[in-house]
Amino acid sequence: MSEVDNQYKLAMDDVMPNVRGKAIICGMAFYEAEDALEAQAWTSTTADAFSTALQGHHRTAGEAGEGAGTALENRYDSEPDKVPDDDPRAHWAG
Repeated sequence: MSEVDNQYKLAMDDVMPNVRGKAIICGMAFYEAEDALEAQAWTSTTADAFSTALQGHHRTAGEAGEGAGTALENRYDSEPDKVPDDDPRAHWAG
């Protein structure tokens, strides 16, 4: 049986830059609101509570985005470059 390119791995390679970009966006999504709050755009005890929650969401969003990118990279790294020609990854259509 012959071996051919792992089309599944090649498809992952194509999307990894996009996933990494979206992971960065997840981490940065809350900056504008945080900046506005720091500039005193809204001042009250409710604003303080909102700001604290926003910082927590900012952190967890960044961690989630980073985790998704890392999971994809780990999966990519564990895939062989070549697979048997009857393997489903040989004919991956995404």
